[in-house]
Amino acid sequence: MADDHAAEVAALRRRYPSWTIWFGLFTGHWWALPPRDSDVNEFVEAETPQWLIARIEVIQNAEPPQPMIESTPRTSYDSRRDARRPSNLLRLEGVTPSPFRRVPVVAWPGSTAR
Repeated sequence: MADDHAAEVAALRRRYPSWTIWFGLFTGHWWALPPRDSDVNEFVEAETPQWLIARIEVIQNAEPPQPMIESTPRTSYDSRRDARRPSNLLRLEGVTPSPFRRVPVVAWPGSTAR
């Protein structure tokens, strides 16, 4: 059965030289592994060589994802950006939060110490 698909595998490998392509004898499906430098980190599977070609073309022609974080660094520090952080809001209201793990025993809930 492998010899039946050898010519098709060779043609697909010539068409997509950076991809690893094979026919799964046990699954009966066509498989492809994208190049390492692509954003796709999983195997591509299809029932026919035509479907495999279509899936590879979609992956290769997809636009790269846009970064969610701005890549331009801030040139100056703007303190107004920190005004809405919860830790700063507590200070603005006159309540100073106690430092982490430095609470006196009398302040513990359920404490009998006075």
